[in-house]
Amino acid sequence: MRRWILKIHLYGGLLCAPYLIIFGISAFLFNHPFAWVSPAPAPLEWQQTISIEPVTDNATMAKSIRDSLGLMGWPVVRQTKRDASGDLHFDIERPGKSYTVHTLLGEGKVRVEERRKGFWQVIKSLHALDQLPNSQFVPWWGAYTEVCIGFMLFAGISGVYLWVMTRRERVIGMVALCTAVLLSSGLMLYVILRG
Repeated sequence: MRRWILKIHLYGGLLCAPYLIIFGISAFLFNHPFAWVSPAPAPLEWQQTISIEPVTDNATMAKSIRDSLGLMGWPVVRQTKRDASGDLHFDIERPGKSYTVHTLLGEGKVRVEERRKGFWQVIKSLHALDQLPNSQFVPWWGAYTEVCIGFMLFAGISGVYLWVMTRRERVIGMVALCTAVLLSSGLMLYVILRG
């Protein structure tokens, strides 16, 4: 039994290591906004003729236009507005790219400004990402996330079990375990009380 737990602990850790590295880097980038993580400033512009049905709800119309263009991403509600002529202007965000879409209802066209994001912004975007409209890859990333979270719970429990079953380094293991429990409990208590 112990041998099987050790193997699962070891090889599961190797399976989840890339995810944990990406998760750690993306958490670091969230907390420390560096200039080199910013997207490239020059957008690529293009137009496309599509059939646009005017809808009074801006969010519904933005999603419909996104789907007609075959784009992935979330329309950004706070960046969605109509001008005096009734044309809709909105942004779409996704890992790797962002779009600014302008409808030209009179011409039956949309004009799109497409901006590529850099490698580090894509890594930052993968932090706990599990869904992305019109994406075929992201649900797999979400499933990989769930597997890694489940494994991390198993790794924590099995790590303590494997340590308890060994007779070596009892004192240093107990000090490390108690220190980790106290620090994480203290941090959670601080966040609960102080926000």
